[in-house]
Amino acid sequence: MTHFPLISAGHAALRAVAADTTTDTLDQLDKTLADLPLTELTDSTEQLVRTALDMVGHAREHELFRAVQTAETETAAMIADGPRTPAHNHPAMRAVVQALGLCYAGGGDWDADSAYYRAWDRAMLAGADMVRAVSGFLYQDSGYSPRDVRRRLDAFSASARRAIAYHARDVARTALTMTSHEYGLFVIGARTPGRELRSWLRYIGSDTYQFEVTLPDSYTGAPAGRLIVTSYKTGKRVHNLPLSADSQRRDAVSDALCLI
Repeated sequence: MTHFPLISAGHAALRAVAADTTTDTLDQLDKTLADLPLTELTDSTEQLVRTALDMVGHAREHELFRAVQTAETETAAMIADGPRTPAHNHPAMRAVVQALGLCYAGGGDWDADSAYYRAWDRAMLAGADMVRAVSGFLYQDSGYSPRDVRRRLDAFSASARRAIAYHARDVARTALTMTSHEYGLFVIGARTPGRELRSWLRYIGSDTYQFEVTLPDSYTGAPAGRLIVTSYKTGKRVHNLPLSADSQRRDAVSDALCLI
């Protein structure tokens, strides 16, 4: 029996969580991990799968999910009711501040140079922007229309929910990579955070490769930056490619770096 369908389902579940982190997508990831046959794995990889299952379960129960939902509900009510002051004790402001506080608490578990911290930091920045949006709307600032507030709320909600499962997703990716290898499959691992701010790692075949996006540099013929791929096995660069200046492709690279 081939285990490829199980691994494929696992990666599909990971992509779903990355695209939209919800309790439903985490449930699906949990199910795909639980379906993996453990009897064919080494003890260390079996433990890694069990750790991933535990972490996905903890992420699914995180109180920030409920806090974000409350912020969404109270913000919708605020927009429907219209501006009123004072802003500091408005239910929408209290709900957003509570959710933002949980993001700060989540980020406090990591060093500032960690990829996991950066995920929480993006949520904190979006939350701070949302606090300004709620205040601006309530004080009838022309820069904060209902559409502007909803846009900021969507950004805060997505980044906060993504941060909840960021670490669990990383461990689950590693677990799927190791199980693929031990099942005898050709491994094309998912992207995992790299050591540098604009980098990621990927296990392919029997080697690990670092992908690094450099800053724009017109002097070297890369006004949009370069993608440099380095083999961990040999220490040599295997690709050094200028990135496209097309705005949609630049946005795709930025999105990828945030999703890792």
